[in-house]
Amino acid sequence: MRKRQNRWLALLLAGAMTAALLSGCSSQAGTTTAAQTAEAETAQAETTAAANEETEAAGVKYQAGTYTSTQTGMGGQFDVTVTFSEDAIEDIQVGENNETLMVGTKAIEILPQRILDNQSLNVDVVTGATYTSYAVIYGVRDCVEQAGGDLDALLEAPVTIDTYDDLTHETDILIIGGGLAGMTAAISAAENGGDVILLEAKEYLGGNSVLSTGTFIFGGTTIQADLGIEDDPDTFYEWALANSNNAKDPVQVRMVADHGQDLIDFYAELGVNFNTEKVNSTDGSEINRGHAISPNIGTAVATLEEDMEEMGIDIRYSTKADGFILDDNGQIVGVTATNYYGEPVEYYGNNIILASGGWGDNNEMIVENWGEDYDGLVYGGSIGMDGAMLNAAVELGADTVDMEDPHIDATLEVSKGITITTNLLRNCGGILVRQSTGERFADEQSSHSEVAAAAMHDIGDEYYYEIFDDSVFNYSEAVTTKAQSYVDMGLTTQYDSIEEMAEGLGIDVDALTQTIDEYNQAVRGEIEDEFGRENFADELTAPFYVMKVSNGVACTTGGLRVDENMQVVDTDGNPISNLYAIGEISGGYRVHYVGGDSLSHAGISGMLIGEELTAAQE
Repeated sequence: MRKRQNRWLALLLAGAMTAALLSGCSSQAGTTTAAQTAEAETAQAETTAAANEETEAAGVKYQAGTYTSTQTGMGGQFDVTVTFSEDAIEDIQVGENNETLMVGTKAIEILPQRILDNQSLNVDVVTGATYTSYAVIYGVRDCVEQAGGDLDALLEAPVTIDTYDDLTHETDILIIGGGLAGMTAAISAAENGGDVILLEAKEYLGGNSVLSTGTFIFGGTTIQADLGIEDDPDTFYEWALANSNNAKDPVQVRMVADHGQDLIDFYAELGVNFNTEKVNSTDGSEINRGHAISPNIGTAVATLEEDMEEMGIDIRYSTKADGFILDDNGQIVGVTATNYYGEPVEYYGNNIILASGGWGDNNEMIVENWGEDYDGLVYGGSIGMDGAMLNAAVELGADTVDMEDPHIDATLEVSKGITITTNLLRNCGGILVRQSTGERFADEQSSHSEVAAAAMHDIGDEYYYEIFDDSVFNYSEAVTTKAQSYVDMGLTTQYDSIEEMAEGLGIDVDALTQTIDEYNQAVRGEIEDEFGRENFADELTAPFYVMKVSNGVACTTGGLRVDENMQVVDTDGNPISNLYAIGEISGGYRVHYVGGDSLSHAGISGMLIGEELTAAQE
C-alpha cells in the first residue's frame, strides 16, 4: 500500500477545544478556591518550563518517564497514559472507559498507534468519534507538555496514512458500505467462495447498526418456541403487512418472515448469538418478536469484523464511493470514490452491492422529500449517511420508493445528538412530558414513537423531558447496556423524588406530581390512560432519570426500489444490470417502521444476496 503525508489540521488544537476538553493530569478531592487554582496553574507552568530547560540543556526531546492525563470523551472521563524515552514517545495507553463500542473504541485503537508510528500529533480525528478522538489527542498533548516535549514540532511532524493504490481495484463482488448489511453480505459471499472487496467510508465498520440497541424482529423462531411464544413465519408475514396498512413491499416482508431463523443460525456459526431467555415486545404486535443480540450489538459487530479478517475479506477503509463507472454500452461496471486524502480512485466489480445506508445526514434531502417543516432536525445516526450513492443511482434512472415517508423519532438527545432507544418507552415504562408544564401529550409507545413525534411537531417546544426509572437496568442486557451508556455519557440527571425533579426541571411540582400519579393509576388499571396507552411496565417510581430529547432522525425508510432479488430497478420496472441494494439504502420494507425492522432486513438481505451472487457463479 502506498503511504501519503497527512493533511495539516491547524485548528485541531484550537484554544476553544482546549478549554472544553483539557482537564489536566491530576485532581484533588475537596473544594478548590480561585486562588488555589491560580497557584496550581502557576506551579504547573513553572514545572513545565523547568522541564523544558532541563530537556533542552541535556539535548534530549523528553524528560523520560510515564505521565497521565485525565480527559473527557463521549462516555465520560478516562486516563491517557504516555511513556517517553529521552528521544521518543514509547507507549500510549488509554485506561478503562465507557466509549461507544466499535466507534469510540476504534478511535482509541487507531489514534495512539498512528501517533506512535509517526511520532506526531498532526493526526486527524476519527470521523464519527470526535469526542473520543479529541480526548485521546489532548491527553497525549498534555503528557508531552508534562515531559517537556516540543509540542509545536509534534504538531508539524508529517503523518503517513496507508492508501490502497498498489492493490487490485477489481473484484467479482464489490460492496459499498460496511454496516450490518454490507458485513453480512461480504461474509456470506466469502463463505461461498466469492471474491469480495468492501469499501467503507469511515475508518471502522458498523454503520447505523452499531448505534442501535441490537434488536431484530423475527417470527417463528426456536427461541420463541422454547419460551412458549406461539408464532410462525406466516403469522409474522400477515401481521407485518396488516400493521403497515399494506404499505410494506410484500415480497420483502415474505423474505424477512421466512428467513429469521436462518439468520439466527448463520450468525450463531460466526459467534454472534441472541438472548435466549427473553424476547422483547414489539410495536403493534400482541406477540413478542424482538430478538436482542447478546450481550450487545457492539460486541456482535466486533465479532463479525474478526470473522471478516480471518476470512481474508478485503476491506478498504476511508474509501467513500460517490458515483458509477459505465462501459461503452452504458452498463455499470464500477464506482468512483475518494480515498483518505480526498483523491479520486476507481473500483470495478461484476456485481455491485449498495449497502451504504440511508440519507438522514443530508438535511437538503430531508427538506426536499419531507418538506420545510423538517428543516434542521437533530441527526442521531452514523456520520456520513448522505445518500450519495442513492442519488447517483437515480441519475442513471433508478426508481425510488417511500422517499416521502417522514420517519421521525421522538427521542433524540439534544446535547450530543444521540438516538435514545425506544425500549425505554416501549418496554420499561418511560414517559415524555413537556418542558414547560410537565404534562404528557401522547401515547409514547405507539408506532415506534411516531405518534409522540407527530405531537411534538405540532406542539413545537424546543425540547421535551424523557423520564424513566431503575426498571431500565433490569429489563434485558441489551437495554441495560444502552441505559448505562446514557448515564456514563452524562445525558441523564438523577432525582430521588418528584419534588426534587420538579425543582431541577423548573416545573410546577403539583403538575408533575399529577402527571406521574395519573400515569401510575393507569398502570394499576384504575383509570384509562388519557392518550390511549395500553401497554405498561411497572409503576414509575423514584429514583427518576431525566433526559432532554427532541424530534430527530436516526434512519430513513425510503430508498431505491428493488425486485425480489434485491436488484435495483429503473423507473420502468426493469432491473439494472449488476446493481443491487440491501439494508437502509433500499426502500419498500421499513415504511411504517417497527423497532427491529432495520436490523432484521439488513442482516437477512445481506445473507441472501451473498448466497445468491456466489451461487450464480457456479
